[in-house]
Amino acid sequence: MRKKLKSILGWFGFHIDPEQKTAFDVVCGMELKSFSIKQASPYKGETYYFCSESCKDHFDADPKKYIG
Repeated sequence: MRKKLKSILGWFGFHIDPEQKTAFDVVCGMELKSFSIKQASPYKGETYYFCSESCKDHFDADPKKYIG
């Protein structure tokens, strides 16, 4: 089930590779390296990472718009 969920989230731009420590900002689509992650928000048991406070604010206002 977890593998399927990660696959679905990948379609919406969410991905974390623990070996490379990268993530994708689901708002703007920017690829983030662990050192460039500025903001994070938890939502339904997952953590979403953002390049800026602005992207985080957009996500927090309407998470379903970005992850379905």
